[in-house]
Amino acid sequence: MAVGNGRATSRTHGRGGREEWTAKVRRRTLLMGTAWSTCWREQPRAEAFIALPSRLHNRYFLVRHGESQLELEQMILSDPSSKYDFNFSLTNRGREQMRNAAFEIERMGGSVSWIYTSNFQRAFQSALILREELGLLYSNFRTEFSGLLDPRKMGRLERSKVDNWKTIWEEDQVDLHSAPPPVLSSLQPSASTESVIDLYRRALEAFTRLEGSYYGQDIVLVSHQDTLSVFTAALYGTDLRQHHVDYPYELGQVKLVDLTKPPKNYEYDPRDLKGTYAPGDNATSYLGLR
Repeated sequence: MAVGNGRATSRTHGRGGREEWTAKVRRRTLLMGTAWSTCWREQPRAEAFIALPSRLHNRYFLVRHGESQLELEQMILSDPSSKYDFNFSLTNRGREQMRNAAFEIERMGGSVSWIYTSNFQRAFQSALILREELGLLYSNFRTEFSGLLDPRKMGRLERSKVDNWKTIWEEDQVDLHSAPPPVLSSLQPSASTESVIDLYRRALEAFTRLEGSYYGQDIVLVSHQDTLSVFTAALYGTDLRQHHVDYPYELGQVKLVDLTKPPKNYEYDPRDLKGTYAPGDNATSYLGLR
């Protein structure tokens, strides 16, 4: 007998005990081998996002916020720390623009079920007006705190004049990964600025969530200039470098993206989020550049 950990254990086995012990070892080895082979068996690749462009299950009304004090000052503001600053609230003209936007949504045949909005004041106040004009309950109003609908982060160009947008857009046309200069004093400088590809990643996450949550709904997204133009280009599969040229958004402007139509051969599974429909003959997927 040997003593270990306060318990007595036997080092000697009779013939029957030895055979029983050998059988247990064999069973354990067999099970471990099965588990090992199962663990390493090639599994189908998991996709975290739907592929854009693709057929969608919902219609989306993309709305840029109305005019705010920020536009009167001709200033860039994208820093999340300023999102609740009431100094940049809507102007009277901005509120009127949103009432007109609600009318435009109804004119387009919208039967809105949900409103999602950026929580920057200029967008949030715009969405509140849309909610009231469209007659939605607060239970169908969602403020997006994840940052998916935030304005494009502009780094060192924060609080500079809007004329700087021209330079940023020129760089976008050359390189999808180009971004405004970062704030070097930031704890994480790269997080203070965003490229077109960064906005495209946002689009993938946003529409994957929405398509996975709703079916056959009209959804309003209230957001900001570059966020909306890149989202639209991603949905249609057009050249992301031309997002600001192909899909400019004026203050209070509404664009309807309806990709709910079936594919040309009408062969699809309505439960398939990816679908087979891509608008246009030259639709492009940028999944490889994520």
